[in-house]
Amino acid sequence: MKSFVFLLTFFFLSSTAFAVDPDKSAIDIRATSAILGDLDTGVIMFEKDADKVVPPASLTKIMTLYLIYEALARGDLNLEQKLPVSERAWRTAGSKTFVKVGDEIKVDDLIRGIAVQSGNDACVVVAEHLAGSEAGFADLMNARARELGLSNSHFINPTGLPDPQHYTSARDLFKLASAIMNRFPEYSYFVREKQYTFSGIQQYNRNRLLWRDPSITGLKTGHTREAGYCLVATSEKEGQRLSAVILGSTGSKVREEDALRLLRFGNRMYETVRIYEPGALIRSLRIWKGQEDFIDATVETPVVVTIPRKERSSLEVGMVYEEPMYAPLEKGQKIGAVIVKFKGQEILNRPVVAAKELPSGGIVGRLMDSVRLYFGW
Repeated sequence: MKSFVFLLTFFFLSSTAFAVDPDKSAIDIRATSAILGDLDTGVIMFEKDADKVVPPASLTKIMTLYLIYEALARGDLNLEQKLPVSERAWRTAGSKTFVKVGDEIKVDDLIRGIAVQSGNDACVVVAEHLAGSEAGFADLMNARARELGLSNSHFINPTGLPDPQHYTSARDLFKLASAIMNRFPEYSYFVREKQYTFSGIQQYNRNRLLWRDPSITGLKTGHTREAGYCLVATSEKEGQRLSAVILGSTGSKVREEDALRLLRFGNRMYETVRIYEPGALIRSLRIWKGQEDFIDATVETPVVVTIPRKERSSLEVGMVYEEPMYAPLEKGQKIGAVIVKFKGQEILNRPVVAAKELPSGGIVGRLMDSVRLYFGW
């Protein structure tokens, strides 16, 4: 028998219960395409031609950084490791970290060269080490793009230098920003650095929003004649983490203003409600024929939703599970689900699992439980 129990209801001033969805039409975004979303929930708050295929310029380097961070996580790279600079890397056109042929550069410096200065030469150094060539690295980029669900993206190089077959979309870049910020938070400090010095040259982050708003946490700028001025901006404020993607702007100040306009709209009009963190106790459930009578039910992933501000009164949280439930149970075994509803509509469903292993009880205990179940005791 399936059972449902309310876990939480949110009661605020009743006058807020009839608030309408935020009016997105009031936002004037001048970029060719744009999108705004919540990094924790994936909820999209604004979009303008978000699936339009466009050249990404140096926003490409977000994927390059993603693959570098993966290699660090696997142990294939470490931050103190030194990589050789080839002539091809040294000759790479566009923005530079100013590496020299034959030098061996620490991975830590190469990442800063990519994240802060947007160095194309640093990208090629890492690409050649990880995949043998830029083309081989592009294959890795496209494989990861497919895994991340970037359906409108294709990469030819790790730098973003123009090519007709090198393209993406605002929606795909939002997905990529979410992936890199959520999977590799330990490396997020690279894109927040305002400046660094390499080979005696002081270099400044091209993301000028880092100086304009203390909530900005990254992520990457880009510009070519074909792509225009581009920006993926991320922010964290009052527990809300957002990302705004701006593509095809006419100038660096325009892209910054559009990004700030979107981020402030999201923060003003929406809120991120963190209902349960991983490992939180949801409820203790009665278990039959086990060594113990109850087991703690928990969640392994966050239960987080994005809703319009001042509408928590329309949020309901419940749990569904089967009764009766029997031992044995394994730790992490699904035993139910948390259901989140907003204005009566289900918006989130997360598995609830056993917090620990629960073996079967002895023969006497199992027989007694059978009697209790039969008579409804």
